[in-house]
Amino acid sequence: MTHHDRSDVARAVASLLRWLKHHPTPTPEPIYLLVTLKRAPVRRFEHSLRLPRSPFPSISLVSDRPPAELPDDIDPLPSSALGSLPAAARRGLVLVDRRLRVPSGKKAAAKDRVVPVDLADTAWAESAREAARRVELRVERGTCRAVRVGHAGMAQEEAVENVVAAVEAAAACVPRKWRNVRALHVKAPESIALPLYSSHGTGDDGKAEEAKRNGLAVKEQGILKKRKKISSAGCD
Repeated sequence: MTHHDRSDVARAVASLLRWLKHHPTPTPEPIYLLVTLKRAPVRRFEHSLRLPRSPFPSISLVSDRPPAELPDDIDPLPSSALGSLPAAARRGLVLVDRRLRVPSGKKAAAKDRVVPVDLADTAWAESAREAARRVELRVERGTCRAVRVGHAGMAQEEAVENVVAAVEAAAACVPRKWRNVRALHVKAPESIALPLYSSHGTGDDGKAEEAKRNGLAVKEQGILKKRKKISSAGCD
């Protein structure tokens, strides 16, 4: 990383994981990288970021006819799960057998956590694992977006590796690259945002006050979920 030390990421991730440990949930909470730009792109921006490890705590397969030998790291889900895909997707990445029809609107609602798979392909499991390591950075309006980079069940070093990789990839692909990056933070849905980087002359205080006024809306891979107002740095 060229604009700040890896130790900054390690400290922030360690603090966040400690907080998550003291605020347990039934399923591991996601960890986000918040990317705040100085200037919003003129056109809609979208880029795929490849992480060293999957940021999802699990991979599930929805199929009426799953393979006789399902890989140990992929769990079966009944076809009835298609009736509530966003809820099922919150548990991790969901693979859906191409032979099943996803109810209208459900696939769009959980776009990046629902991956169609062809079980006739002998390499479907490898393709699924590769898909689990990819997340989307999208900027449609405004200057801040959240990218899922880990979960509460990850080891600290694993989470650090993912955050570092996401930071480097995000800064390399946004318009004007690092010159357009105002700030980077790491957070869980209900935690405060912990700073990783701010551009020269940019502090966190102004962003914190803005977050108090506006609250935080986290958009994770196409799913817009309103969150309660927070008292720390947030998004435009």
